[in-house]
Amino acid sequence: MKLFKVVLGLALLVAVRAQDEDAGEESQESKDAAEAKEPKEPKAPAGPSKLAPTVRYLGLHSFLHGGHGSADKTPKVLLLLDGKEAELPDWYTSVAMSFKEGKKKSVSFAVVKEDGAKAALRFGVPKDEEVPKAGILVVAVLDGKGAGRYARFTGSELRAGGGAAVRAVKEFVRSVVDENTEAALLPLPSFPPPDIPRKQASTSLVELTYDNLPTHCFGGAKAICLIALMPAGASKCPAAVAELAKRHRNDNVQFAWLKAQKQQDFVQGFGIEMSQLPMMVAVKVGKRNRFAKLEGDLAISPMGGFVDRILGGDMTFAALKPLPELEPAYLQGADDEEEPAAAATGGGDEGFEDEDKVEL
Repeated sequence: MKLFKVVLGLALLVAVRAQDEDAGEESQESKDAAEAKEPKEPKAPAGPSKLAPTVRYLGLHSFLHGGHGSADKTPKVLLLLDGKEAELPDWYTSVAMSFKEGKKKSVSFAVVKEDGAKAALRFGVPKDEEVPKAGILVVAVLDGKGAGRYARFTGSELRAGGGAAVRAVKEFVRSVVDENTEAALLPLPSFPPPDIPRKQASTSLVELTYDNLPTHCFGGAKAICLIALMPAGASKCPAAVAELAKRHRNDNVQFAWLKAQKQQDFVQGFGIEMSQLPMMVAVKVGKRNRFAKLEGDLAISPMGGFVDRILGGDMTFAALKPLPELEPAYLQGADDEEEPAAAATGGGDEGFEDEDKVEL
């Protein structure tokens, strides 16, 4: 009887364990089914390819020819796609891999997405022709001096993709690089070079004198001299002129200012009366001496527009014959000695009137 009870207990224990295992399996199956119904998170987009990086239109010059001061003659391959969201085809990176040994590339590859249509125009694609979804492939050979030649792949293998595209493009790239191709090699179009910060030149601004007129203004290092003619009572260069000289220190203009009170002949050489001062004149000295003048106050806005028109080639210059000359200081000194004498005899006012008098 005891044996029977033991056997019965063991049988019940086995049955309970079997039920627990079935329940566990059903629970796991339910979890798996629930997970299958839940939407999966989208895969993160692939990062930029190091074998075929994406470049913008303004980066094409640097990609093709190298950075400033580092010419690059490595042949280049460009795949022009139809938009920012276009995907880089796998076959393109496979081709790029075949032209890379270790860290050295015998041919460099890049893809143009967002600016593909704009770049295609520079490579001779008609404006009314859209960039195909498969892209436009261009191979360029460079001379290391900012120029080169290119050929465009015209086969249908790009649309097929896969191994057919890999084989066809590899063969085409090799034939262009070796210049053993039936495809026409055309002159490589130019692309905007990167902005290169200019070295700041020193400001070219002096007080004009008899001694520096021939060296700074009528024969200086720059083509155009701008002179601020100051009226009686002016003792220093206007701040606006100094600011303008600083602004244009890298341009082909130089600045000067003149206390014109005792230089009537010089002022009238430009057809200007002393009563019209202050005024700015621009002088171009060469085979034909010419000048232009800016009437009105020497404020930064009108003077800036005056200089911009000169630099932009939109200024009309008049003939200047002969070149006006400045009176040396030792001749001006006689007038300085006469002024106190006139004042001492009670004729000071008349002396100043005679000095500033304009002969009409």
